[in-house]
Amino acid sequence: MSTLGKVCLVLTLILLLLAMAPIPGKFGGWAPKLLVINNQWAAKLRDSKEKARDAAKSNREAHQEFNKAMADVSGLTIGWDKFWNVPVRSPDSTPETPTVAKRGNVLILNNIGSENGLQDLQYVDAAGDIKMTKPTVHAFYGGAEGFTYAGEFTAEQISLKQSELVPVRKPDAQAVANWNPNAAWRLRTMVPPALRTTIDETFQQKQRTKELMLQMDANIVRLTDLSQQAQMALERREGELLGGLKMDPVPSRPEFTDGLLKVTEDVEEERNQLLLEVDQLRRDIKKACQLRDSNISEMNEKASQLPGAGVQHAEAPIAGAAE
Repeated sequence: MSTLGKVCLVLTLILLLLAMAPIPGKFGGWAPKLLVINNQWAAKLRDSKEKARDAAKSNREAHQEFNKAMADVSGLTIGWDKFWNVPVRSPDSTPETPTVAKRGNVLILNNIGSENGLQDLQYVDAAGDIKMTKPTVHAFYGGAEGFTYAGEFTAEQISLKQSELVPVRKPDAQAVANWNPNAAWRLRTMVPPALRTTIDETFQQKQRTKELMLQMDANIVRLTDLSQQAQMALERREGELLGGLKMDPVPSRPEFTDGLLKVTEDVEEERNQLLLEVDQLRRDIKKACQLRDSNISEMNEKASQLPGAGVQHAEAPIAGAAE
């Protein structure tokens, strides 16, 4: 063995003795300390691997939830084509934040224009020529409590950062009053076919209801006019029957001013009075006839007592005396 080998062997033995020697310490010699340190690092490595496996599992679950959420979002956005969201107006809004203003029944969009994708649309007509048309925008307004459909609009006056939305159908004044420019707005260039059908049916029903209301109002006006005319005719008829018509007296026609009922009562009273007078007159005539007949009989009786009397006066009946 060479000298170098001998030196290395001696050093190895010395280090082995030092490692095994009972040097004061928490775990004894150097070898136990090295073993304890190695065990600590092994435990940390094992814990790290478990945490890494848990993190990988959580990452996979989060990725699955993210994919599901993206699928839901894609399902919700399908059929809406281009869309823009206008947040609730607040003091923290920047000059680049989209906003909505209202001018009559026209909505003015700020920071939403051709730079943001709101552009005229191209189409090919029956002759094969390329034409341009204004895009259609469906607007919704609301907030956390829900959104309300404002209507269908046509984008006009489109510039780089501004445009105007003109209603396709004339909205009600109350609906326009409910449009809140400070609320959150959602703008869509298309709606799904099912919602499109619902919108058209709702609009048609609204139009039918409006027409029925107009017809009902016209009927109410007509019936009110007929009622007024009937009331005037009733008052005139009551005036003809009871009197009180505002008109000049007509000679020999007192019923026009005094009323047919009063005149009829007066005529009835006059007739009854005439009948009473006629009956009394008949009674007087009958008494006079009876008195005449009695006088004639008495005269004939006395005349027969005269000498040479042979002529008797006959009683002459008077017409109506028997009555």
